[in-house]
Amino acid sequence: MRTRSELLVGFSLLAFAGLGYPSTEVPDWENQQVISINREPARASFFPFANVDQALAANYRQSPYVRYLDGAWRFSWAERPESRAIEFFRTDFDDASWGTIPVPGTWETNGYGTPIYVSAGFPFRIDPPRVTSEPQEHFTTFTERNPVGAYRHEFNVPDDWHGRRVFIHFGGVQSAFYVWVNGVRVGYSQDSMSPAEFEITEYVASGKNLLAVEVFKYSDGSYLEDQDAWRLSGIFRSVVLYSTGSIRISDFAVRTELDDNYRHAELKIKPEIDAVPESDTNGWIVRAQLFDESGVIVDHDVLTADVTPILNKDRVWSIMNERTPQRGPAKFAWMVTTISNPAKWTAETPNLYTLVLTLVDNGGATVEVVSGRLGFRELEIREGRLLVNGAPVRLRGANRHEIDPADGKAVSYERMVEDITLMKQANINAVRTAHYPSDPRWYELCDRYGMYVMDEANVETHGVRGELANDPSWHAAFLDR
Repeated sequence: MRTRSELLVGFSLLAFAGLGYPSTEVPDWENQQVISINREPARASFFPFANVDQALAANYRQSPYVRYLDGAWRFSWAERPESRAIEFFRTDFDDASWGTIPVPGTWETNGYGTPIYVSAGFPFRIDPPRVTSEPQEHFTTFTERNPVGAYRHEFNVPDDWHGRRVFIHFGGVQSAFYVWVNGVRVGYSQDSMSPAEFEITEYVASGKNLLAVEVFKYSDGSYLEDQDAWRLSGIFRSVVLYSTGSIRISDFAVRTELDDNYRHAELKIKPEIDAVPESDTNGWIVRAQLFDESGVIVDHDVLTADVTPILNKDRVWSIMNERTPQRGPAKFAWMVTTISNPAKWTAETPNLYTLVLTLVDNGGATVEVVSGRLGFRELEIREGRLLVNGAPVRLRGANRHEIDPADGKAVSYERMVEDITLMKQANINAVRTAHYPSDPRWYELCDRYGMYVMDEANVETHGVRGELANDPSWHAAFLDR
């Protein structure tokens, strides 16, 4: 069985107690050293396709390896942790009396709990890492001490996924949550504004399965999320089920570096490979192809890389450094080529290409295909000026919170398109993701419509000033974000 990737930062691993909760007096959601349990490493935003045509269309809902679990889920809400449903994750639990809630969606915009706006500060008593200490009586949290939402949802695993790995992706959950599949606890995660993924291969079977999710409105992570915004909770971005082979492209990164004349470009590609133990990757390759906006492949060197050294990259880098000892940054790319005078990307000319990576087994068969849009551009700060492709630009920017007047933090794609259309009509050419990472679809729209982005991490601690930033026990929580 594959050793599951864990990002549990701290000095001890909290053990599972049967199928339910950790056996500990300090809950995970009030322990700043527990960031996640069994969560997959963070990665770029993409899902697998079966062939190149699907990857070029880039519609994940059409991939045979992807299932969106959005819709009406069974739901129960409690004002305090001690009054929540305890064993709701069991497969024999009767949820007939429960209501439903949309996913994506927020509790407060669907009739559960009180929406609270705070500019700088916290709606609970400041007592880090605790969020359930008794506040003053006029606080909403005097009654709604730390609301908890329990979700149940049945989903189907296709028969043709048998023998494949299965992952579940949560785009955004406020602010901490546990996950169970078929009554067995899978893991835990914090960081409301970043995706969280778990491998659930060993917990699912073909056909009908049960997903249970328990969400806490506040956690120790809330101390790092003191943004001037409505404090809303729930599963507010999409939940996605996806499947891969035993060997997969788990991540990839790309750099486009223009020459001194800002004409030709080097395309540098760094794929990451993940495989179950004892996998034989000899003869497997990753192939890279670049397509223009018309879907025509761009003329460049044939780009392939052997999978085995990528999978064993730490050992390979060590051997290379022993042979050619030198100081400086580690090698970035596994595949490099020159693109002759590509169309350049700016906010006024948002020219995009599609990079397609294909994983090929030792028999020449396509295992999976992934893709991403990219633009060729060079950003510099020279003599106090911001240059894009060597030319100075002036930013006319706006801050943007993820907020919908009716649905709260659950912002639809149509609303995002409306946002960026209004911005372009107002001659806005830059946006700051105030004050956390946005839904990945927003960045795709910024690429396509032409918008410079100043991205922010999900770290803001006005309400405690520098107290936590100077406390080493919070170091990992800051760094993770």
